[in-house]
Amino acid sequence: MSKTAILILAAGESKRLGEPKQLLPYKETNLLQHKIAQFQDLRDVQVFVVLGAYFEDIFPLLRKQSITAIKNSAWINGMGSSISKGVELIRKKNLFDRVLITLCDLPLIDTQHYREMIDFSLSSGKRIVQTTYEDTSGVPVIFDKSLFNELSYLSDEQGAKPLIKKYKKEVEKIRSSQPYFDIDTKDAYEKLLSLD
Repeated sequence: MSKTAILILAAGESKRLGEPKQLLPYKETNLLQHKIAQFQDLRDVQVFVVLGAYFEDIFPLLRKQSITAIKNSAWINGMGSSISKGVELIRKKNLFDRVLITLCDLPLIDTQHYREMIDFSLSSGKRIVQTTYEDTSGVPVIFDKSLFNELSYLSDEQGAKPLIKKYKKEVEKIRSSQPYFDIDTKDAYEKLLSLD
């Protein structure tokens, strides 16, 4: 049976926002828990969440959920360090055929998009499946387990971009029906709330 590890990156300090974006109220919960809930209806997945800057504030809220929380003490080094920390544990478990990497603050990406990505990864055999938007490409992105080793060596703010560039011939893109929308500022958060 093919299994997918879901890796939610939630380790940053939300510097421009001035407070933990992970805990911003959204749809009767918060951004991080909303993101976790999106995977509840998917089969053969296991959710991992990388925490860092606000570990003490966030971890107690996740204790009762069926997820694995990972502490990244080197979160200040950027997204690459969080991917590395998460994939290291996922690789050690030796249970997963791929990892789907997403961010806690991509609220408009829905369960259906994640399901389509996983289904396409299964049917196409492509080693990398990336989300494409109107004017950019990025997360969520799926990596085949044959890339776990290289993912576990990432360390800087570029995240997995160098790896996607290196294997660009093996990248397949899936178009998102929603625009790219992340929450880096209070204005962005207020705009998100106005969309409901």
